[in-house]
Amino acid sequence: MASRRIPARAANGTSRRRVITILGATAGGLTLGGGALLLGGSRELEAVEWSGVALGSPARIVLYSDDPVGARSLLAQVADDIHALEDEFSLYRSGSAISRLNSTGQIDKPGREFLHLLDESVRMSELTSGAFDPTVQPIWDVTAESFRSTGLPPSLDALDRLRPLVNWQGVDASADTIRFARPGMAVTLNGIAQGFITDRVADRLREGGLQHVLAELGETRAIGRHPDGRRWRIGIPDPDGEMLIETVQLGDEAIATSGGYGTRFDAEGKWHHIFDPATTRSAHRHRSVSVIAPTATEADALATAFAVMPERAAVEVAASLPNVRVRVVDNAGVARPLGT
Repeated sequence: MASRRIPARAANGTSRRRVITILGATAGGLTLGGGALLLGGSRELEAVEWSGVALGSPARIVLYSDDPVGARSLLAQVADDIHALEDEFSLYRSGSAISRLNSTGQIDKPGREFLHLLDESVRMSELTSGAFDPTVQPIWDVTAESFRSTGLPPSLDALDRLRPLVNWQGVDASADTIRFARPGMAVTLNGIAQGFITDRVADRLREGGLQHVLAELGETRAIGRHPDGRRWRIGIPDPDGEMLIETVQLGDEAIATSGGYGTRFDAEGKWHHIFDPATTRSAHRHRSVSVIAPTATEADALATAFAVMPERAAVEVAASLPNVRVRVVDNAGVARPLGT
């Protein structure tokens, strides 16, 4: 799972995460924050944009509305929703639900959103035979501390001793209590929470009557199409550079990308934030994995899992799910569909 509790910059000074690039947001002669687009000769849509931070990643929402004042009011409510969800899922906040669980090994009367996302994490763990595992946080803690204190990776013996702590089945969750089976266990939801928050934001905007929305909050979710009728165009960045390696199109769906380039502990990238729960080491099957799925929650978790899983097993899981597409950048630098 992609655990990302790290200072603003990783060991080599690179940014914690590179976001997928939104392309063509101003097509049709539109300028973000102003300008208008006429539909059907009478309906005028104005572009409205919000930007901020969600779980430590740059966040951006682009939408088109014939009521820009109402849209901005709704975006202000969305920003409040994001902050409230961070109080549940953020490892940066000492008072968050997840931080309290990790520090004490138990929390009583968990919030509805926290319990729901933990249940969804368990579902994804079962689906991927444990490749997605929210209990990899101890691997992150030991690895990050070793690089911070010595500039070197932890010993393999130290990582091997963490194996009993990394087991998603060791989390007992109910509406009354969440507790760990063993002392020293800890969880991270960073491999799924950004997708979950993205979905919550997109759903709230849709419920507010908006039909043309692109929300990018670490992961990307589209509502409808661009007002000019085309699908939204999303650029996937080259893991080793600043250029785009591929462009995909989204309708009412989401995309998430995972890759070890997001947070490197060492300059070579041998040690990075995507850990294989089975080995307690960083995974190196692909340079990046991008998943297109009906929801950002699903896309986020699957991108994390497929970065760890053997390719054949990942293909089987993807084939079992409706409307899921997977693109990888392999270790030769080739962008291709998973399994080809």
